[in-house]
Amino acid sequence: MLRYEEAIEIILKNTKLIGKEKIFLNDALGRVLAEDVIADRDNPPADNSGMDGFAVRHEDILGATEDNPAVLTLYGESKAGDLPPKLEKGYAIPIYTGALIPQGADTVIQKELTKVENSKVYIFKELKKGSNIRQKAGDYKKGDILIKSGKTIRPAEIGILSSVNKPTVYVYQKPKVGIITTGDEILDIAEPITKESQIRTSNTYSLYAQVLQTGAQPVIIGFAKDKPEDIKDKLESAKNCDVLLTTGGVSVGEYDLVKDFVKEILKVNVHFWKVAIKPGKPLVFGTWGEKDEKLFFGIPGNPVASMVVFEIFVKPALKKMMGYQKVFNPTFEAILTEDFSRKSADRMEFIRVSVEYKDGNFFATPFGKQGSNILTGMVNANGLGLIDIDVYNLQKGDKIKVVMFDLEI
Repeated sequence: MLRYEEAIEIILKNTKLIGKEKIFLNDALGRVLAEDVIADRDNPPADNSGMDGFAVRHEDILGATEDNPAVLTLYGESKAGDLPPKLEKGYAIPIYTGALIPQGADTVIQKELTKVENSKVYIFKELKKGSNIRQKAGDYKKGDILIKSGKTIRPAEIGILSSVNKPTVYVYQKPKVGIITTGDEILDIAEPITKESQIRTSNTYSLYAQVLQTGAQPVIIGFAKDKPEDIKDKLESAKNCDVLLTTGGVSVGEYDLVKDFVKEILKVNVHFWKVAIKPGKPLVFGTWGEKDEKLFFGIPGNPVASMVVFEIFVKPALKKMMGYQKVFNPTFEAILTEDFSRKSADRMEFIRVSVEYKDGNFFATPFGKQGSNILTGMVNANGLGLIDIDVYNLQKGDKIKVVMFDLEI
């Protein structure tokens, strides 16, 4: 049986970048660039003022002090968006933040260091030549690569794209992720319960939300009963997906049919079945499609196992398909706030924990009930604590590795 590290290595090794698409800038937030962004002009395009004040010639303010101010004659003005007049010796031009530096000026004096009386300005301090002037191309030059392909687009990147006149931009596509839920006992929302053995689905919609949160495009293909013809029919409907997630039907029971039928219907090349983790041991991973570019995850049916498998295996793969440079959830060490023990240690266990930060450290509190069917544990948790193989007991104060899936600490 594969260890966790081996399984994730196989998954990512077989995960390929999906294609590119051109989208409008307003839709680009959170997407991953699939092109380099090049500056179309210098920024700033010309010298401009860093504040409101007066544009002067440095030679005209030499030696200026409060007791012996330089006195210059006011002339014209320079506003953002306008072309200013030329500055002559002995004059000062009122200037505003972002406005062009007049020809002949080489320094800007901020208002706080001056006093205006009638048509004269009194300057009470000599500044260094060039003070308060934003130099042409001080930010970047025409032809510079401002953002490299593979960068996630945040508000700052949106600003750059806008400033270099990019109304559209190439990004990596969102994979279409199909979700099939299997089992005779599973009912959809609003379906009437007629037997005690029936349960309403949680996996379908928690997986849908997890896919959506990752940035991919979830599609609920439907619910398949434990009948060959029903499972085959749903798999046929999945052929236009980039990734297929099935939940349930991958264990060793008589009715666990999924892993056999994905081979038959979708020609899935199964890379592994079963991983030495808890919960999530019966995970199936495979590839399919013309170039083996599509992914298949046969996810266990227990609700917690389903969500954990998605966080630690499916999400990194989806992130890689979409071009993200960082594909894993944030991981760090936390101090246990109480003892933890388990009866079996033949698998790496991902336990639900509540993580908080105080006094310069992260602290993790495990929940008492860790069963893979106890979904309320995921509601109360904001991370997963990793308990390695062969570790039976941990003491309060020991450090464990924690994988975060909710950064609100």
